[in-house]
Amino acid sequence: MGLWHWIFGKHEPRPPDPDRSAEAAWLPLWQAQLVLHELWEREIPVVMAEDHTSHFRFGAREPMARLFVMEPRLAEAEAVIEELTGYPPAKQGY
Repeated sequence: MGLWHWIFGKHEPRPPDPDRSAEAAWLPLWQAQLVLHELWEREIPVVMAEDHTSHFRFGAREPMARLFVMEPRLAEAEAVIEELTGYPPAKQGY
């Protein structure tokens, strides 16, 4: 039962690691730039990476960007993004 439980059992969620970054959102490039500045204004450190592969996967019909924050600030950043866009932030899930 030990191996079976280890594979399929319920695992405790790991606590946020202050040294690890996490994807906060996957947004259209124009919208990501607006959200990026708003997060900076609220003193949430965030970086943006343009997602040039979304066209190759047919994931989007416009230029897209991904926003990354440190794990301890992820929930706060997601709440701000949802407040600004009106939707929960989509993610690529890598």
